[in-house]
Amino acid sequence: MNFKSYAELSSDIFSNIDKVQSKGYELVVAIPRSGVIPAYMLSLLLNVDCTTLNDFLKNHSLVKGNTRNTRKEIRKAWDARKVLIVDDSVNTGASILKVLDQIPEDCPCDITTLAVYGNAIGIPKVDICLKYLSSPRVFQWNMWHCVAMERTCVALDGVILNSHEAEQVDKKDNVTFIERTKPLILPTYKINSLVTKQPEHSRSIVESWLSYHKVSYVNLIMANSEAGEVTSNSQVYRDLKADFYRKNSDLNFFVEGDLKHARYIANASGKPVFCTQTNAMVRPSIESVVKYGKANLLKTNVARTKKLIKKWIPYA
Repeated sequence: MNFKSYAELSSDIFSNIDKVQSKGYELVVAIPRSGVIPAYMLSLLLNVDCTTLNDFLKNHSLVKGNTRNTRKEIRKAWDARKVLIVDDSVNTGASILKVLDQIPEDCPCDITTLAVYGNAIGIPKVDICLKYLSSPRVFQWNMWHCVAMERTCVALDGVILNSHEAEQVDKKDNVTFIERTKPLILPTYKINSLVTKQPEHSRSIVESWLSYHKVSYVNLIMANSEAGEVTSNSQVYRDLKADFYRKNSDLNFFVEGDLKHARYIANASGKPVFCTQTNAMVRPSIESVVKYGKANLLKTNVARTKKLIKKWIPYA
């Protein structure tokens, strides 16, 4: 699984700015929603105006502050001679084609399409791609709301569930637990698996909490209460997460709230872990990949090969 954070997005745009600098672009147009952040990053670096796709299609007046002047004063969107339409990534190219189909025939602008990231199939679908990134991939800015969650395991405590608040509440009282234990993040896409330090006898209250907050999932892995008290820092809890992640070949991404645990899980599974404490990916060591990750690497390479075959031999 290839992952990009906000920090990496900024770095990748800056290091490839030469691909769009000095090209004469006078307006950057953001494809909502994922294209908004990279579009504004690019517009600031180029010092040109930026607007949303909807405002561009309707030739609306540009909204901007007074802190500094752009390279060219533009009042309405179509006053720009050269326009750069931006999205965060391109996969099949369907989204870009849909956008181009919406542009009115009487629009006088010279339009260029750009994606920050693209795979082998997607890159030919846009005019400019700043960086190659193969699939499967997931981005920090939309990771909780995309199909990647179907192959993701998440540590419930400290990522979705506020562990500190949960420890202060009587777990025998469902209503109090639900009302007083606030979520940290609320995914809108179904997660493959959730792992928690909460004991098995608390399953019903945890399930009620998840249901109340509309957190959808396939598997809920609880701690074994017979093994004694399972705390956030215990080896038992780390092993529970690492073992489940390693043994489940359907999972290729893990989200963990503690950096030490993230490092342990990555090296104990041979697969990547995203740590919310540092907002960065933790990669497994080469030794652990060789030891544990062979099956995962094989499946990924097979998937990539199939996509390339379909690209060059459409009816294969």
